[in-house]
Amino acid sequence: MTHRLALLALCALACARAPEPPAPAAAPALIVWITVDQLRGDLLDHYRPVWTGGFRRLLSEGRVYANASHDHGRTVTAAGHASLSTGVHPSTHGIVGNAWYERSGERWVQMSNVGDSTVRTVGAGLPGVSPRNLMRTGLADWMVAADPASMVASVSGKDRGAILPAGHVKGHVYWFEPAGGFVTSTYYRDSLPTWVTRFNSNVVTRYMVDTVWTFTAPASTVHLSSPDTGAHEGNGTHTFFPHRLADHTENRDTNTLRVWMERTPLADAATLEFAEVMVTELGLGRDASIDLLAVSVSQTDAIGHVHGPFSREQLDNLYRLDRRLGAFFDFLDRTVGRDRYVVALSSDHGVMTPPEDARAPSGSRRLTAAERQVWQQIVTQAVATDGAAAPARIVAALKGQPAIADAWTTEEIMRRTPTDSFVVLMRRSLYPGRAGGTFSREGVEAWLRPNILGNERTGTTHGSPYWYDRHVPIIFMGPGIRAGRVTARAATVDFAPTLASFVGVRYPGDLDGRVLPLR
Repeated sequence: MTHRLALLALCALACARAPEPPAPAAAPALIVWITVDQLRGDLLDHYRPVWTGGFRRLLSEGRVYANASHDHGRTVTAAGHASLSTGVHPSTHGIVGNAWYERSGERWVQMSNVGDSTVRTVGAGLPGVSPRNLMRTGLADWMVAADPASMVASVSGKDRGAILPAGHVKGHVYWFEPAGGFVTSTYYRDSLPTWVTRFNSNVVTRYMVDTVWTFTAPASTVHLSSPDTGAHEGNGTHTFFPHRLADHTENRDTNTLRVWMERTPLADAATLEFAEVMVTELGLGRDASIDLLAVSVSQTDAIGHVHGPFSREQLDNLYRLDRRLGAFFDFLDRTVGRDRYVVALSSDHGVMTPPEDARAPSGSRRLTAAERQVWQQIVTQAVATDGAAAPARIVAALKGQPAIADAWTTEEIMRRTPTDSFVVLMRRSLYPGRAGGTFSREGVEAWLRPNILGNERTGTTHGSPYWYDRHVPIIFMGPGIRAGRVTARAATVDFAPTLASFVGVRYPGDLDGRVLPLR
């Protein structure tokens, strides 16, 4: 039995054990799942005066779970998308990071979250990718198991942002690569459809000739952002508007275009335009079967890493995204019908405020090179002299380091039932045979104290078990969904079973998530 067939067989068994979900009064024809990469849970409220489009509509017409979060410790893109998709934690779905290490004989081999050497990328000469490493089925699989006529379409600026929401379904799955525009994998199809090739030739080319990023948000809103000249942003030089492609390099090669598209709002605009073409070309939401359209927009993450969540750049990016989402919803109103689709929005993780930002908590700082060097010495010495006792020796030494919040041996976390809340979160990010942490290959799991940045000399990042990295929005909007703000706790593993239940699709009975009330 193949890997895919085994997973679908497990889905059939698990779904058979699950309770029969109540059918909605009138099932929608289309589920629109939007993931905004690195959209921290407080940003929608912080920038609320800016909204005139999609975010405004979601906040006014949607059911907003304001106290929602990821409930695992290593908060990165792939793990977040997989948890939203499957309703289980990384310890069950296996996507413990954007990359991890696995043993191959005596060597450790680095693995990409969606890497798959048995397939190839279609549309660009890049390594193959697929959902092969995802060890559970997701919402897309459950929908197709319930109705084989249901269509699954997914698009993103990142391969993992497109692949993981689609589960193991061989649907229409595309992501943006500057080397070729929107591409796919032979896991899904052997060639690009004509409409995709046409989009790459006509539309992507139009975005790539836009070489200046100017500030477009209303001047009256700049007080919501930090000053536009932070030396902690980017390379410390090109930190303010307007941003020009020429500032990055003199040559417009593929790598330069990748950097430019990834660090400006252009890729998200192209992704949403591509999503509209998918709806039209594939006829999504136009028949009796329920279809799924997953759209993962990625520029909030790229811009956030470089400039921070309260930067002038992030203000402008989110302002543009709000307007573009508003236009996207208007398109769906006209094309699918306002009463025939539901929207579900969340994020894969949050982000830490850079220590230099005035909004950063007191005591925020960056890890020093000297601290990292001490850690390396601890590990090197223990591995060289202590043999099987090395993990315990490393843990004891790391616990004495001022930047380390806690450390455990991997074996101890996996063997015991943890009671400390942070240990519980980290345990949920461990999957047997996949070493995803800084010290995991040495059999050790450790995490920094809050508001300390690791290896980043500028900008910021995410990946910790703290609230600022786990807190994300969860919003549902559509016919039959009661609008309003909900303060009760919700988790991203609730996302998929809630949608499945709402449209009357059976879901596995052994999920970590639960169904959130929408009516």
